[in-house]
Amino acid sequence: MKTKEIAKIDIKNLLKEAVKEWNVYVPQRNLGGDVWFDLLAQQGRELDRALENIVLDDVDTVISPKDIFFPQLESIFEFSGGKIKEMFESSPKLIFGVRSCDLKGILFVDDFYKRNLEDKYYLSRIQNRLIVVKGCLNPPLSSCFCTSTETGPFADAGYDLQLIETQDSYVVEMGSEKGEEFIKKYTGFFNDSSGEADKIVAQEKKKAAESLELKVDFPEALRQMKQEDFNPEENYRRIGERCLYCGGCLYVCPTCTCFNVFDNSRDNTGERLRNWDACVFEGYTRETSGHNPRKEKWQRTSRRYEHKLKYDYRVTGMSGCIGCGRCLSTCPVGIGISKFIQEITEKRKIM
Repeated sequence: MKTKEIAKIDIKNLLKEAVKEWNVYVPQRNLGGDVWFDLLAQQGRELDRALENIVLDDVDTVISPKDIFFPQLESIFEFSGGKIKEMFESSPKLIFGVRSCDLKGILFVDDFYKRNLEDKYYLSRIQNRLIVVKGCLNPPLSSCFCTSTETGPFADAGYDLQLIETQDSYVVEMGSEKGEEFIKKYTGFFNDSSGEADKIVAQEKKKAAESLELKVDFPEALRQMKQEDFNPEENYRRIGERCLYCGGCLYVCPTCTCFNVFDNSRDNTGERLRNWDACVFEGYTRETSGHNPRKEKWQRTSRRYEHKLKYDYRVTGMSGCIGCGRCLSTCPVGIGISKFIQEITEKRKIM
């Protein structure tokens, strides 16, 4: 694999140069102390302030970068006097500092919106993007279990560039032609890798994988869930009684794709918008007649686990769980998919 190196002190100057041609999204710490992907300003003091708030350490980004391509609320077309104007967004996007598990989430959502009926609004957002993964040397959350799902702590494919942190610099792995072209364009920020680069990278990846403490039997969970006669109803009922149905787990999940569509209009003018929805909400499956095929709480609870561990895998060969641990860290009552997996594979009550 082709590699280069970049000094840590040069990262901010690289991004400062990149904003001239890209919409650059990078993890930034906000006023409340949370970290999430945000757009860098194009110039001036706002850009300088944003660069000071960049966080490339192994910390949790509350929301995955999925919302850059699939916003929580977006306008898909405007209408007025019988005429419709579709809303497409296709600006060049540089997504810098993505975790390997989140990359898997992005690729999963890409596949969802390309499958069957292609979603032209989503596809317009991803047509000109470059993804820079930053591998995790230490798990950002105690609930991370990416080694069990084989989605981290480093990416093995699907990225344009991947950063592996060393003492004063990053080794940069090139995963695509677009990544190579990016390095050529900004060649002044990159240096040739040392002769020890491959050895150092291998050592860091090994240590990173060993640093994760939470491990679950993910293959066994997938095996059990695909069995037609396997129905852990007792687990679903207990989780259903405990769950507050706040939707937090679904909103932070990098692979959830459910949405609702509504019109915001007055007279003959307005817009059609779509916003995130969640399969655990009672209104999600309620029909116009008022009948709800998933009226019971535990039935809606089961939907989430069956999506992630059964139907997604059956249809795509990819599980909808990427092992990021956000659902457990977000849940106010301590429910997480890793705990569900432990319950069905270890035959014990955890939740």
